[in-house]
Amino acid sequence: MTCGIYLDPGFPAWLCKGHNAFSQRGAGGVSELTTDAGASLHHRCGAIRGAPDPERTMGPTGPLLPLLIGLLWCRCAPLCAAVCKEQAEIHTERRGVLYSPSWPLNYPPGLNCSWRIQGSPGEVITISFRNFDLMESGGCKGDWLLLTPTWSGESRLCGSVLPPPFISTRGRVWLYFHSGTNSSGQAQGFRLSYIRGHLGQSSCQSDEFLCGNGKCLPRSWKCNGQDECGDATDEHGCFPPPTEPLPSLCPLGSLPCTEAQTTRCLPLSLRCNGDRDCRDGSDELHCPDTTCGKRLGNFYGSFASPDFFHTDRSSVTELRCSWLLDTQDPKPIMLQLDLQLGPGDSLHVYDGLLQRTEHLLQLLSHHNNRRPALLESSRGQMSVLYMAQPHSPGRGFNATYQVKGYCFPGEHPCGSEQGCYSDHQRCDGYWHCPSGRDEEACAMCPDGEFPCEGGTGACYAASERCNNQKKCADGSDEKNCYDCQPGNFHCGTNLCIFETWRCDGQEDCLDGSDERDCLAAVPRKVITAALIGSLVCSLLLVIALGCALKLHSLRNREYR
Repeated sequence: MTCGIYLDPGFPAWLCKGHNAFSQRGAGGVSELTTDAGASLHHRCGAIRGAPDPERTMGPTGPLLPLLIGLLWCRCAPLCAAVCKEQAEIHTERRGVLYSPSWPLNYPPGLNCSWRIQGSPGEVITISFRNFDLMESGGCKGDWLLLTPTWSGESRLCGSVLPPPFISTRGRVWLYFHSGTNSSGQAQGFRLSYIRGHLGQSSCQSDEFLCGNGKCLPRSWKCNGQDECGDATDEHGCFPPPTEPLPSLCPLGSLPCTEAQTTRCLPLSLRCNGDRDCRDGSDELHCPDTTCGKRLGNFYGSFASPDFFHTDRSSVTELRCSWLLDTQDPKPIMLQLDLQLGPGDSLHVYDGLLQRTEHLLQLLSHHNNRRPALLESSRGQMSVLYMAQPHSPGRGFNATYQVKGYCFPGEHPCGSEQGCYSDHQRCDGYWHCPSGRDEEACAMCPDGEFPCEGGTGACYAASERCNNQKKCADGSDEKNCYDCQPGNFHCGTNLCIFETWRCDGQEDCLDGSDERDCLAAVPRKVITAALIGSLVCSLLLVIALGCALKLHSLRNREYR
């Protein structure tokens, strides 16, 4: 039986154990796994109940190690089961994360789990919820989570609305989670982070910030719309206002409901299926037209292939659809494509309405699925041809288009006809604007610096961007470069390489643009070989001269 691995943002939560590449040490809800390479990860099977805070365990490598480890799959003899005990699991770490059993999968019925966060006398314990989805019932009598400084009192939580931060001044917090035997098993559970410490501090650790009351909190909690400080100083000076939470609040491949303060996650297959699965109907909002081919004449719009929301491709014939975009405006059209093509499927984008080879802008296949494709026409006309093979496992594409310089409602202009960006793209670590306007003045970074991708809290200066030297662990400071720092060459793929690599006989740009229009291309290996050869020849010449002088000296002695 094969068990997979869930990658939480920056933290690997293993869903199975027993893999030969790891040795397990310790006991309780948290155990430590040591890889053959010497790196350590925190392990759980089904019912992880606590783990050190991922924001503290990532180190300088960022999410690279969990990403590499997450590519592995292990085979388990028994199915990973959610097991927890009523006896309280004690946590004394200064910072940490607690998960419901089987997270991020739905928790099973019939559970009774308890945790105790233990601090020192006088310490304040602050709990911030990242995800919360428990089956809702009247008075929370079915499934519920209780948080309390002592065993007395009844403060039960249920439903899918994100609870406010929980702050205890007692130096300890008890948590008790219960799911009824008749629970539906359709709720995801919860994920929360906690930190403990004294008030009145004058300084904090490098990845933390200081509240007005002297409390230290993780920097990632600042400007998140939640008052974890207790005096709201973590939400002061947040400009622009907090934007939509990162998609990582829900596991990859799931659909988050967008109603206020909810973290309910639905299967992606429920998106635009005609039924209101979210209480606010957000899963059925802004659904694109899935007609197989159409003529579109608005300044902006969206469309999708017929199989994008309906994956049943039982047809034995090839799917062939064509869209014609004619805005009746001389300005170019900006087309953005979210691709989920299958092997053998293709998407042809043409400049103009005539679908001829000489007008082909780009031919896209499943190899282009990794990132959204952005194409621009020379004028206000463009056409798209989609062809899918019978029984293709792909889901086609979703497209949005707009006249260049025109922004969708709710979007913001980059300036000087450089495109637009949405609230969701604001301060996400990726430059959607050539000028970087969408990444300026982000609350998590000092003035004049820009955030890295992934919400890690890492930042970099403008002088460190696009210089072919990674400052961010994920290299986001070297992505989508419209300009390069002095001494660097700008590739056609919006990457930067050293100027000395230009016209050296080796293609360092993915599109080979660094080796075009070169007067004389001398391979770098030839230059290196010539330099080494000249050094060797010089050395041999010195040795030969030395030998000649020695022989001359010996001969002079013989004649004396």
